Amino acid sequence: MLCHNQTSVNRLLEAQDLFRGDFRVRFVVVLGEASRFGSGVPRLLREAGVDRVVPWHALAKERYDLALTASENVDFATITGPVALLPHGLGFNKTVPGGLAGLPDASALRTGRVHIVLSHPDQEAQLRATCPEAAGATLVTGDPTFDRLVASLPLRAHYRRLLDTTGRRLVVLASTWGGESALGRRPDLPRRLLAGLPADTYRVALVAHPNIWAEHDARQLAVYYADELDAGLLLLPPQAGWHAALVAADHVITDHGSLALYAAGLGRPLLLTGAADETVPGSPVDDLRHAAPRLDPSGDLVAQLSAADPSETRAVADRVFAHRGEATERLQDVLYRLLGLDPPDGGPALRRAPDPTPLGHHRVSAFRVRVTSRSPGVLAVDRRPAAVHPPSDDRHLAVEETESNLRLTEKASVIYRDLPADPATADTWAASMLDAFPFATLTATDAGRGRCLAVARDGTRIVLTSSAPHPEVPVLASVAHHCLLAPGPSALTVDTGHSRAPIRLEITRPG
Repeated sequence: MLCHNQTSVNRLLEAQDLFRGDFRVRFVVVLGEASRFGSGVPRLLREAGVDRVVPWHALAKERYDLALTASENVDFATITGPVALLPHGLGFNKTVPGGLAGLPDASALRTGRVHIVLSHPDQEAQLRATCPEAAGATLVTGDPTFDRLVASLPLRAHYRRLLDTTGRRLVVLASTWGGESALGRRPDLPRRLLAGLPADTYRVALVAHPNIWAEHDARQLAVYYADELDAGLLLLPPQAGWHAALVAADHVITDHGSLALYAAGLGRPLLLTGAADETVPGSPVDDLRHAAPRLDPSGDLVAQLSAADPSETRAVADRVFAHRGEATERLQDVLYRLLGLDPPDGGPALRRAPDPTPLGHHRVSAFRVRVTSRSPGVLAVDRRPAAVHPPSDDRHLAVEETESNLRLTEKASVIYRDLPADPATADTWAASMLDAFPFATLTATDAGRGRCLAVARDGTRIVLTSSAPHPEVPVLASVAHHCLLAPGPSALTVDTGHSRAPIRLEITRPG
């Protein structure tokens, strides 16, 4: 296995699973020559249990029957015997200096030893028109990754639960790498999405290309997007996250990368961040650009997400994914044929999408909240994460007592905690918080049995009783703040978009 960068390593490790249980096959892992995006490759290999790695300069001393690679940028001249070039993306949709991304140099193809694995017959015609030497060097198997995604769809509820999206809509922002990518054009796009979408109705996940992770590493990305992580961003590492995110997604926002085609194939409503000059004219990605609406980051995000129609883009995927449901078996047959072996009986395993492991994810503990009377007796609560949403006159700041950014706590109108407390303990806690944070108007805590006790600076006490199985103290705290300033009926319905529950209020004013 010829490992070049993180993208190729991930693909090769997936392909290695096609040989499980076969003692006839032994793998030699070769680390390629220095790549701009080679950072993290040794770590990925170690995490996969690969302890013996051969440097590229020692490849000539190794004996092997088949070379597996997922990069066209390896030195094919130093490789003896047949080579299977697995795709690291979907087709040939991008131009690079000298030709198409994913296509080896013509001199390598002239040897007759390089076999390019494709996901659709249309790619054969494209390569022959671009590089006549590709004729006879292609093998169409379909796309095992797409089959894996489709097979994982019945587990959608499982992945949504792991991503904490139950009752909310999951927006996946996916970015390829480079200056024309979603993050290359707008590195603040995650922030805009988090600030522009109601926190109780939407969750936002970011899937960044492995080359972005290689260029910046996990710690740097966590620093870049520290506020967004505080605002609830799900930052998904490339080896364990994007598959599950696409299965779980309700909406996908992306660029000209391969994930746009996967999203279209899965029937996900799609918004694109813009066109790229490097896109090959007439390619599926180019067709997708004409079929999918373009995101306006400054516009009404909810309206744009709601208007996206998957029927407009799903047909494009028909030009990308051939042999659906058969790709894993077909790829296994191809690789064993190149080895001169019969594949094992029973066919290969079809692995479900791995569970997602968001980086540095934690619960949002500070919100800019707007409470409005939508109709008589109905209060609409719109919460936006304070870490990314600027102050505004029509919103108050509500902060949990454990909020890590004390600058927010110092400016909060409402301080709450989700810890159950008896009235005496709640009063003591309220007095200490109101004394420590002079800007606060009101505190709120869980009073048990579906009740929330709010204590105002002027001594007013508000008990809110909810019929919901698990009343949300952060929401009830903001309702109490609204009712303190704008008294209304004692029976209300609170609508967060995520949930709708009736509550009763008992307000006791001092004196």
